[in-house]
Amino acid sequence: MKRVAAAALMMFALSASASENFSLHRPVTGSPICKPGEEAIKAVDGRLSSKTEHKFCTLEKPAWLQVDLQARRQVREFVVKHAGAGGEAAAMNTRAYALSLSEDGKRWRRVVSVRDNRDSVRTHAIAPTWARYVRLDVSEPAQDPADPATRIYELEVR
Repeated sequence: MKRVAAAALMMFALSASASENFSLHRPVTGSPICKPGEEAIKAVDGRLSSKTEHKFCTLEKPAWLQVDLQARRQVREFVVKHAGAGGEAAAMNTRAYALSLSEDGKRWRRVVSVRDNRDSVRTHAIAPTWARYVRLDVSEPAQDPADPATRIYELEVR
């Protein structure tokens, strides 16, 4: 009986750690913001809110966002929550972006490249890769090329 309980506990611990968001409340930096209240930290605060309270926004093109996971982690998945996830128009969703990983914050390995996103929430599974830093680089901030703003509500790293 004790072995069964121990095995069940171990399976629960493994599944819980597999879904842990490594970027939640971690140090983050990014491109200059659109306006006060739309800082990079909003992309890792674990909250979605209507249109303005919990997003990172920048007018810089290309735009970037970098998260320090504060420890070496085995990354398996990213979840990027774009403008539509926060209640904004889907036309404001990030169109083209890339995700890269690094162990030292200097040498980067691109693991995801997206050229024609339309989704409000996009999940990217990758082969398990060790990294301490994650970088999101945005080359096309919205569906309309005339819209200069990148809007990221959450960048989850699992």
